[in-house]
Amino acid sequence: MAQYEIRDPVHARIPFNEIERGVIDHPFVQRLRYISQLSFLLSYVYPSGVHDRFSHALGAMHVAGRLFSRLIASSSIFSLRFSQDEIERIRQTVRLAGLLHDIGHGPFSHSSESVFPLWQKLPLNHDWWKVQYNEQAHHEDYSVLLIQIMAQEGILGEDMAQDIASLVHGGVRPSSFFLELEKRTPTLHAILKSIISGTIDCDRMDYLLRDSYFCGVTYGHFDLDWLISSMGIGEKDGHLILTLHENGVRAFEDMLLARYHMIDQVYFHKTKAGFTHYLEEAILSREIDLRIPSDPYEYVSIRDAAVLEKLFSAATDQNNYWSHHLMRRIAPKRILRLRTDNLSDTEILAKLKTLCQDNHIGYFTHTAAGELAKIDENIAPGSIHVVKRTLGDSIFVPIGEYSDLLQKYNEKINFTDFFVLREDFERFEEIVDSRR
Repeated sequence: MAQYEIRDPVHARIPFNEIERGVIDHPFVQRLRYISQLSFLLSYVYPSGVHDRFSHALGAMHVAGRLFSRLIASSSIFSLRFSQDEIERIRQTVRLAGLLHDIGHGPFSHSSESVFPLWQKLPLNHDWWKVQYNEQAHHEDYSVLLIQIMAQEGILGEDMAQDIASLVHGGVRPSSFFLELEKRTPTLHAILKSIISGTIDCDRMDYLLRDSYFCGVTYGHFDLDWLISSMGIGEKDGHLILTLHENGVRAFEDMLLARYHMIDQVYFHKTKAGFTHYLEEAILSREIDLRIPSDPYEYVSIRDAAVLEKLFSAATDQNNYWSHHLMRRIAPKRILRLRTDNLSDTEILAKLKTLCQDNHIGYFTHTAAGELAKIDENIAPGSIHVVKRTLGDSIFVPIGEYSDLLQKYNEKINFTDFFVLREDFERFEEIVDSRR
């Protein structure tokens, strides 16, 4: 099979084969060149952070392949239970899942999801799904839809497409191929899914390095090579588990802290957070006509540039408050960042809202919630354990028990930024000063 490679500023070289080239060349994947990785809003703060999701998709494919190769090299589990053809089929599925994990993102990524249609409106092949949803669709649902269409067009085999979708989306069941493999190695699918979307996955490993590189910051740096070389696979209580050698724990902690600092300093930067609200309001208030179709071909025709032109047009009318302020970079003022799991901060937030409501001051909040890593998985499929050496032997220790730093820093990311509209800020300050 013919081999190709491209240059990349993060991974130096990204090799790919003929099958992968056919998928990369497909218009659905090429469209990611015109969907920004961080949305244009962050470029207001970091002007060089204008890279696209296409380069990230290639990087994630590359890292997914490296992770899978490391798992094979670390243990005889694969070689003893699967044929070489089966291993290569799994490898190809994992790499393509890395490539296609973000294929369903809409313009400006998460910002456009506020007007996505209901999941039931999408022309999905329901035979693939474990459950049916009665809620608004997400970009992962569109990813499955586009993968499904690529199978219908003959770009991907039906079973492989379903398996790729099952690694990308937790609601999709694997094909009979993977179910047969699971009979020999229960929880295999969970392990593979965890390297596409998990605590240590190809997505985070690429975007932290890529985003920090293009934004010109060092917050996202960690030792990718050392971390991958320290990983492996093992079995505990009938489950496959991801393993980490003791000398790789510090590299894992570095990645954890890199994500923490990128969230705090980049992804939820106050300027970006404020303008994200403006963009969402411009969409929801219909200052711009952004309708997200359920038809896959219509959906992929909507790119960042088309929405940008709508925003520029709407911004010429000052009555379109959100568009006008967004495109002229008239930012709101962040007053405080508050932890909403802290009683004192919750009381302050309530007082701020009341003050603004009583004095007709425009305000809004922007909340981030989540966690850096799961530390309570124990023997759950795909969980991470440190291989701890003992006298003449070794044992598996859950990463949450081994890493003091992880226990300390893995508090939930749970904060709310409180903003006041720019034109009301001086009056807000005067009222606050008068009450001191």
